[in-house]
Amino acid sequence: MKINSNKENLLKGLQTIQTGVSSKTGTIPILQNFLMETKKEGLKIVFTDLEMAIKHFIKVDIEKEGSVTVPIKKFMEIVHTLENNKDISITVDSANKTTINSGKSKFKVGGLPKADYPVIPDMDESNSFKISAPVLAEMIEKTIFSASNEDERHFLNGLLWTAEKKIFSMVATDGRRLAINKHNDIKVKQDFKIIVPSKILNELVKFIKASDFSDKDEFLIGLSSNQIGFKINKTVFVSRLIEGNFPAYEQIIPKSPETSVDLDTQKLLDITKRAVICSNERNGVVKYEFKKNILIVKSSSQNMDFEDEMDIDYKEKDFQINFNPKYIMDILKSIGDKKIVFKLTSSSTPIIIESLKNKDLLYIVMPLRS
Repeated sequence: MKINSNKENLLKGLQTIQTGVSSKTGTIPILQNFLMETKKEGLKIVFTDLEMAIKHFIKVDIEKEGSVTVPIKKFMEIVHTLENNKDISITVDSANKTTINSGKSKFKVGGLPKADYPVIPDMDESNSFKISAPVLAEMIEKTIFSASNEDERHFLNGLLWTAEKKIFSMVATDGRRLAINKHNDIKVKQDFKIIVPSKILNELVKFIKASDFSDKDEFLIGLSSNQIGFKINKTVFVSRLIEGNFPAYEQIIPKSPETSVDLDTQKLLDITKRAVICSNERNGVVKYEFKKNILIVKSSSQNMDFEDEMDIDYKEKDFQINFNPKYIMDILKSIGDKKIVFKLTSSSTPIIIESLKNKDLLYIVMPLRS
């Protein structure tokens, strides 16, 4: 194989495939490598950790076709150090020795054949739908923080995606909080219910933000029995789906809250941040006391106490409820609305938090005992 490229294209392509793949692949040496293979579309580069894979095409000048796998970390270090205004030539011999030339610099890196690399299945496009890149990123961002991290209940380490009656939904929960985001304008070929790993969704958000896509830029999302793929332009993300039964989350949503109160999002976030300073770091509790036209926020730890208040429009009976402040702050930071609604039932009943302007968003938080 022999190809020529400029540094910018090569580096950008490598960064695209490298970001989301786990570094915990030391037990399988080949997974430290990425695959380079010439195709008619250009140079195909692939990186995988067996849970997910990213494929990308780089526009290069192909002098001789071929393929090789080389250590991605060292290869990127080499490309980074090369001069910006010099072309890069990459040559692979029959023993998979890879030579990288640029100006007077020459590196030789030992590689392994394509045959040793895991086979990455193609994305199944038979059951697919389209969604704009910014919409996809926003839906993920407004829900994913409620998913679990490394929970033994593996089905909580992802987002439930459903398409039913022309409504597309994302749902995340860690058992103590719940986030639901819906979209009514996405056409799917057939209804589905799947659990998508948080890992690939986090990487998609990073990729979308780094790529500066517009509303017209769409992902083609392909589904199969155990896999999901995301394709846009010359980049494809592929991941296994999570097996298991997602909790019946509808059962914990209070059906008829007794009262509701509108709150200023930024003011509530600011006051909660102050309360966190004085709460116990390990099992912090912040108390929210609703009284006539006032919300009093309190916290305490072994050596500190905090109390503050904000004016609100509240005329119901006095009410106190306690929360893990992180759960409240996560919602306030991501909800994207100046005003939110707290829907309250009792101090031991989950609270509903909604956006005033986005009726497709719903959050549930379990209260804490005093």
